[in-house]
Amino acid sequence: SIQRSRLVLDVQLLGMVSSCMVQPLTSDALCGTELSLLRRWATRALALVVFMVAFSLCDFSSWSRSGSRGGSRVRAELGTMNSTYFGCGCFWHVQHDLVSLVEQDILWRDADTLTAFTGYAGSVRTAASSGHVCYHGADSDYGALGHAEVVSLDFPPSLAEKVADVFFSNTCVKGRRRDSQDWGAEYRSLIGLPGGLESDMGQSFASVAAKRGVTLRAGRGGDEDAHGVVWVMDATVFR
Repeated sequence: SIQRSRLVLDVQLLGMVSSCMVQPLTSDALCGTELSLLRRWATRALALVVFMVAFSLCDFSSWSRSGSRGGSRVRAELGTMNSTYFGCGCFWHVQHDLVSLVEQDILWRDADTLTAFTGYAGSVRTAASSGHVCYHGADSDYGALGHAEVVSLDFPPSLAEKVADVFFSNTCVKGRRRDSQDWGAEYRSLIGLPGGLESDMGQSFASVAAKRGVTLRAGRGGDEDAHGVVWVMDATVFR
């Protein structure tokens, strides 16, 4: 600990001073060496004191996410957030991008407030026996029911263009998937927005998609795997 280090330092300094005081005059070389060590320890002790004083004066509250990079503005809009979802191949890499590039970098969320969860969406069909949609199970198979792998995300409508730019420039470039083995309707590229492509958020995404060379089409549910096309679903219907 710091207190223990100070005690050891004080004892060592005291020993050096005492040694030089009792040495005979013929031991100048030895005493000079000890004085050099004394000066070295004194310099280190001074540096430690300066560091501790500077550390105690730091205002760490200014480092909080809620007070930097627009975090306060985003948090003030939490009541106006919309629930959406994104898919572009296997949902694990999509989740990674949305968490790191959107939730953490743009929305400044921590582990307790993340909204990017994996699941299935893109159709209105569910299992007849349970009403569920699951991973390759009996009558609840998500692929057989017309769903695709997606990741949820809640964010303010005012950030639609920023989120769209992240998705189209990093996660689903040109509407195509990174892994060539992710083929078939289960891995199709799609986005779920409240109101779909014709909504205000949909138009914001369409504007960014045009700049990024991405083709958007309004989804009708259970859509095919169209290479280079991102289906835009109405998230209030196709959940």
